[in-house]
Amino acid sequence: MDSKFQAIIDDFVCWGKSSDRLYAALIIGSEARKDRPADEYSDLDIVMIVDDPVYFLSSDQWLEGIGSYCFSFVENTLAGGQEKRVLFDSALDVDFVILPKDMISDLDSDALAILGRGYNILIDKIDLKNSLPPLVVTKKPYKLVSEQDFINIVNDFWYHTVWTAKKLKRGELWTAKMCLDSYLKWKILPIIECHAHIIHGLDYDTWHRGRFIEEWAEPWVIEELSLCFSRYHKEDIKNALFATMDLFRTIAREVAEKLGYKYPLKADEYTTRWVKTALNYTDG
Repeated sequence: MDSKFQAIIDDFVCWGKSSDRLYAALIIGSEARKDRPADEYSDLDIVMIVDDPVYFLSSDQWLEGIGSYCFSFVENTLAGGQEKRVLFDSALDVDFVILPKDMISDLDSDALAILGRGYNILIDKIDLKNSLPPLVVTKKPYKLVSEQDFINIVNDFWYHTVWTAKKLKRGELWTAKMCLDSYLKWKILPIIECHAHIIHGLDYDTWHRGRFIEEWAEPWVIEELSLCFSRYHKEDIKNALFATMDLFRTIAREVAEKLGYKYPLKADEYTTRWVKTALNYTDG
């Protein structure tokens, strides 16, 4: 069955083959995956290997040859480049990842992990077909976090619980909430991933950047996460902060025990005591 993006794909290929600014293009993401394939909510991700990224990022003129669109904007990508995100008619969202030719040989691990889940070459004027497979055919197994990195993550987390509490005491709700619901969550994610791999093995699929976490993390972790995000309200931020601290502590101590790592107990106890005192928090 054709993709809902088929008309856009066909027009893109027609335009791309005649453009001397485009070297190659491939579909990645859900439209190219066999595992967790596209559904009605999926977007279309097209990687474009071009001669002049600035032109494609700064101009919308080239989009006119692809389809009727509403608007576009630019943001950074996991691959270390930039992408032009476009909303076409019928609310069809397409992400064009714009990469210079010389960047293909120097993709980072996040980009390779995405390619490793599947891709479909649309246009190939530079023999991309014979240069990509060696990079992605072998999926690297998950590597457990080292004890040094584990301790660093734990100390980083507890440091920023104090930082969040100070912002909350000052009345900077935006800053406190952003640290709680963004920074601290990025610190807890690798610990949740490590915890899942300890239980299920190194080949267990934890995806990347929290994708499908509801399916691969332990059910009790997901249940506890529901308490860890806050509304824009001082008391709610405080409660979510302590819920996040409790969850992090539980998972991190389990990881340390299973791996035989030293858990930074002093950092935990000192910051927990300080934050509870600062925020007038009492258990129960």
